[in-house]
Amino acid sequence: MIPQAFRWLLAGWLLAALAGTLGLYLMTRSDLHERFDLDARVLHRMLSQRMEQQEAVLRSVDALWQQQVGPLTLGRFAGVLLAPYPQVTAVEECAGTSCRSVTAGHSRLPPLPPATPADPTVVWPGTGGPLYALALRQVRVWIDADRLLSRDDLPHQMLTVQIYRPDGTGLLLSREQVVGRASLTFRVEKKLGTSLQPFPVRFERAVPWTAWPWTSIAAWWVTTAVAALWVVRLVTARRRSERALQDERHRAEGILRSTTDGIVALDPQGQLLQANPASQQVLGHLPVSVDIRAAVVLHATLAQEPFDTDGFWSSDTACPLPEGTAVRRGTETVLVEGSIAPVFGDAGQMLGRVFTVREVGPLQQRMLAQLGEGERRVREHAEQLAHVSRLSTLGEMSAGLAHELNQPLTAVMSYGQAGARLLDEPDPDLPRVRQAMTAMVTQARRASDIIGHLRRLVRRTPARLQPVDLTQVVQNILTLCQADLHMQNVQVSTKFPLTAPLVRADAVQVEQIVLNLVRNALDALARVESRELTLSIRRQPSTWALTIQDSGPGISQEARQRLFTPFNTTKADGLGLGLTLSQSLAQGMNGDLTLAEEAHGGAAFMLTLPVWEVQHEQPA
Repeated sequence: MIPQAFRWLLAGWLLAALAGTLGLYLMTRSDLHERFDLDARVLHRMLSQRMEQQEAVLRSVDALWQQQVGPLTLGRFAGVLLAPYPQVTAVEECAGTSCRSVTAGHSRLPPLPPATPADPTVVWPGTGGPLYALALRQVRVWIDADRLLSRDDLPHQMLTVQIYRPDGTGLLLSREQVVGRASLTFRVEKKLGTSLQPFPVRFERAVPWTAWPWTSIAAWWVTTAVAALWVVRLVTARRRSERALQDERHRAEGILRSTTDGIVALDPQGQLLQANPASQQVLGHLPVSVDIRAAVVLHATLAQEPFDTDGFWSSDTACPLPEGTAVRRGTETVLVEGSIAPVFGDAGQMLGRVFTVREVGPLQQRMLAQLGEGERRVREHAEQLAHVSRLSTLGEMSAGLAHELNQPLTAVMSYGQAGARLLDEPDPDLPRVRQAMTAMVTQARRASDIIGHLRRLVRRTPARLQPVDLTQVVQNILTLCQADLHMQNVQVSTKFPLTAPLVRADAVQVEQIVLNLVRNALDALARVESRELTLSIRRQPSTWALTIQDSGPGISQEARQRLFTPFNTTKADGLGLGLTLSQSLAQGMNGDLTLAEEAHGGAAFMLTLPVWEVQHEQPA
């Protein structure tokens, strides 16, 4: 017959073994799902980027075609442009009722009627298969969807990837995972992140039986079994000890329980023999056979008299505790009073000592405990607020870094592409190439200044306020945006004062604000026919005001109310942080960025910065 205690122990061991097995399974399943989710998101982002690259190729070829270059030049440009994109197989130029390829080395293309759409359009051949075309005006770019992913692009753990046509009539790309009998399958369906090519894509991963931690599960069962056997031996030994002490406990139990004072019996060496319930309430749990010096730690208070702790515990005569003595009970400090007295046998030998103790001022102690708990909660709350503040600052700085670096890096890419095209010409124009390279270095240095500025913000260092020529800043930004202004045929007019408008500001921050406002104006002017941009600087009593006015469609009344609210944007691909960050930068320099009243329609923004007083201030 198995004792009841051992039956419970066996049941506990089984529950612990099963719980550990379930935990290992859930942890492994969670890890496998996280890896699958990460791989699927990486591949989804990669495919979306390649869709955007295809559209960029289409727009680049169309931009060159609009310059009315010859087929030979267009073919050379397309050949260079298609080299990094294996999925873009051919470029065609359409005229009238026929289209002809301007690139060489491509496979036979399926028949497709010519089309000249004004906006980028996806055109599907009637033969099906992975081939399709992107068309814009007289240019057509052929895409082989089967080349979107290579085996090297797939993760280490195999993954099934399938891309379908938007109408679900055909399969464009399929990379199958070959697995035997699967124990679990993860599956997710998404759409590629581009408005022109929102193709459905499915990711799937079959998990084989060998992926589960069978060795860890077996080790867990063995470990819990050994632990259960050790507990059995421990329980058996404890029962023998309890039976040996049971008689002596009964003899002293009546005396110890009859008093409300705490009574602790000690042997001559100070080891604890027995303690009544009252002492447990005052001193906390006192294990048997423990040294009283380690179990009861006496603390001094401001009201305590001089006290010899070692002499008290080893006293051969009755010795009271000094007034104001305290002991540690768990996490609280308790004021106590009491005494210690030796116990002698008939022959005069010392049998041990008796320590009596009682708590002083329970109400006072409860009030102190509540105050201590309140202070602890205040500290924890302050730490939580500081942690949330650090996370918020990190998110804002990350978004600002991505937003601000996008502009100089885009300029670096544009100058680099222009330099590469110039070098590919039969007779390269080296001065223009050198000019493009110089511009790239300037923009790279500007990106470095932006990163340095953001790092200074993280370190809570103030902005480097110094005299800044506002006219020079505007001219620098107009030079930076000259290509975009010329491409959009924007008429720029400036109204600058005769004297240099020196402001007290950070040059990098002012450039960031002005560049952001000019970029926003260019985005607005792209939607209208008449494109004018006016930049004027005028003196106010204590500030210089820069107004940037465009002839775009303007800002609606609803958008005005939330214009400087974070993450509020009217752009399809905007973050909604440009104006917010620009206003924060301006206010950090004791200036401001506001929406000005439009004189002739469009939108107007006014940047005000304090005047640099030469007679009172010197550069930092």
